[in-house]
Amino acid sequence: MLRVGILGCGTIAAKVADALKGSRKVRIEGVASRERAKAKKFAAAHCPDAKIFAGYEKLAKSPDIDLIYIATPNTYHYEHAILCIKEYKNVLIEKPFAMSKAEADSIFFEAKNRGVFVAEAMWTSYLPLHKTALDWIAKGRIGQVKYVTANLGYDIENVPRLNSTVLGGGSYLDLGVYTTNFALSFMGDDIKVSRVFARKDSSGIDRDTTYTMETDDGSILGNFYVTMCANTDKDGVIIGEKGKIRLTNINNYRKIALYSADDDLLDEEEVKYDFIKGYVFEFESCANAIAKGLIQAPEMPWSRTIRIAQINDIIRSMM
Repeated sequence: MLRVGILGCGTIAAKVADALKGSRKVRIEGVASRERAKAKKFAAAHCPDAKIFAGYEKLAKSPDIDLIYIATPNTYHYEHAILCIKEYKNVLIEKPFAMSKAEADSIFFEAKNRGVFVAEAMWTSYLPLHKTALDWIAKGRIGQVKYVTANLGYDIENVPRLNSTVLGGGSYLDLGVYTTNFALSFMGDDIKVSRVFARKDSSGIDRDTTYTMETDDGSILGNFYVTMCANTDKDGVIIGEKGKIRLTNINNYRKIALYSADDDLLDEEEVKYDFIKGYVFEFESCANAIAKGLIQAPEMPWSRTIRIAQINDIIRSMM
């Protein structure tokens, strides 16, 4: 049983804690906040058997914790990851993994030197339907991939942290990491950013971002769009020579469908579990990897996280 400590008691941490209640491989052993009352309230609501830690340092030093899930605001991921790694704690870091490629490189450098497991909580990469899409492509069911597109939008422009430059707000850092991971998953790692358009407010926060990517050889083109101002269909499509794959809701896949070049439905699968249970897959992947002595998750290797961080830097510089 992997004993998990939660560092940060926000909304995403609450969803994760609720999801893990049914896992046979993972249990929440501790919860930490800078304010003891906040950690106590969180635990009472989501994981009543967990130990309360007043301060992140105490959680990092606890011998009863095997892995720490870092769920603090974006700009604090690096600081808290380094804190935990220096105490030889395995970590799962919420997306975006870090605020820059330089921060990501530093995290992995410290982890490699200590033999510590580190993974990015890009939960879509761990979901079964993501693996189904990769399997269909590998088997040649749509032929050579030619075009990839995805969008992700929510009406969340009034969420305080998304409007804060100090907390790393904006539509791209919150949502664009999903579309970029989608691009890398189905276009390959050898892709470049061609164009970026962002609609910003007076503080510099991007409300919406549209960007185009292509493979280095020009054989695959991708168009992506994210917004914090409206609910979009959230779908992703991978188009090949012989057909296409449509994934419903790239933020938490609900259905995958395979079509012929003439749009005939050839195959489809739907998710059987509740929405919130999707978080379980990434934690159980961590449990399996750590049990095998690995320091990377097969579904989200360090090279993928570094590539995302690098692309994030490029897109933000082009806004």
